[in-house]
Amino acid sequence: MRLNTFIIFFTALLLGGCSNSINQPITHFQVQTPRPFGYVMGDEIKQRIIVEARSGLALQTSSVPRKGEINRWLNLNKIKTSKMKTRAGIRYQIDLTYQIFYAPLAVKMLELPGFTLQFGNTIEKKVPGWSFTSAPLRELAIRKDEGKEYMRPNTPAPLLDNTRSLNRLTVSLLITFMLAVYLAWLYGMLTFLPKYQIFKSPSRKLAKLPDDDLTDMLSIMHKALKQLNGKPLFKHQLASFYQRFPQYQTLNDELNWFFNYSNQHFFSSASRNSKNDSDKIKRLCQHCLQVERGKR
Repeated sequence: MRLNTFIIFFTALLLGGCSNSINQPITHFQVQTPRPFGYVMGDEIKQRIIVEARSGLALQTSSVPRKGEINRWLNLNKIKTSKMKTRAGIRYQIDLTYQIFYAPLAVKMLELPGFTLQFGNTIEKKVPGWSFTSAPLRELAIRKDEGKEYMRPNTPAPLLDNTRSLNRLTVSLLITFMLAVYLAWLYGMLTFLPKYQIFKSPSRKLAKLPDDDLTDMLSIMHKALKQLNGKPLFKHQLASFYQRFPQYQTLNDELNWFFNYSNQHFFSSASRNSKNDSDKIKRLCQHCLQVERGKR
């Protein structure tokens, strides 16, 4: 009899304990907050509230703080509420983002205000206020210690490494310069080089000679062709000469005339001199000068 009474009493005790946990409307409540120090004017503070309630117990959204100004130094910028089903009921997550606009003169203790969440018609859960410290952005006065400034300017930002860009720019400029020099050489613009001065001096000398001094004119022109060819040039060598200097092939008719006239002048007693002949020699030298400068 006593054993039965003990069993009944123990079973009733267990059922009573279980019934209390089953009928509990809020099974889990947690407020997650960041560090409680080191905030300055303009900083944001994020707060997360996690509540687990039994099934059928809905959160009254009107009990959640409204977005906007809370007081003269605190704003509620963002509100995000989510829920999900669990085995025990419903899990609510409320994310609040506050922003402070308090500019203290010294480190000061502030507090996010608490509020009360409502579930259903009668269940309430209080979210307590949360305290934190706010510091001034800078000192009211600049202090000096042993001749050194207490406050110093911010460290300058490190410069970006532009070594690769400078190397690419240097290589590009070098290539551009080499191409410009090559084009100038190709089009005969580098007249200061020896290559472009072979017929420069002979052209000046021919312009100063009288028209009847054909012997000197022919000698000057022969010397210029010899300097260009690297050895004396004769009419029968023109084919090989054009292979080495194809740009002068455009003057083939004038060169042939020159060599024919030179042979007649130096080796024939029937040679005849005229102003037209001297003009042709001068014109041939000018044409050679244009060819070596790439202008013809």
